[in-house]
Amino acid sequence: MSNLYYEAERFRYLILAAQRQGVRMLNDQLKAHDLTASQAEVIRVLEDRQPISLKELGSLLVCETGSPSRLIDRMVTDGLIDKMSDPNDSRYVLLRLTAKGTTLAGSVRHIEIGMYEQFRQLYTEEELIATGDAMEKLIRHMPIEQALVKRGLISD
Repeated sequence: MSNLYYEAERFRYLILAAQRQGVRMLNDQLKAHDLTASQAEVIRVLEDRQPISLKELGSLLVCETGSPSRLIDRMVTDGLIDKMSDPNDSRYVLLRLTAKGTTLAGSVRHIEIGMYEQFRQLYTEEELIATGDAMEKLIRHMPIEQALVKRGLISD
């Protein structure tokens, strides 16, 4: 195997390993709140943008591809999200956090900040920027790019 292929494979598996480790770390912290990383992402997006439609929510999520309807149904059952009729078109529903979901949003934010502090202890600002730029280059022109653009995490 040429060195280029070795480095490309190494890069691929480092991304996979980092993603899995990051989800494990986050899930370990969220377990005390009976939340998953996917549910935490939904809570944070809703906190920033509620009320929004299921379709709009789906376009903003990185954790789910396609429609997040099963995830949302579970969160409605768990009392974290309310569905309400869209005042502009009663055929559609809008999603918003319940009081319980809003309380959990603060806990999720606190956990995320803890993870970000860990990153800041491991990496310089320059390293975070360079790594972020490399990851952004990888996902450019892929469908997931739009979720990050809409959330203001990368530029259009």
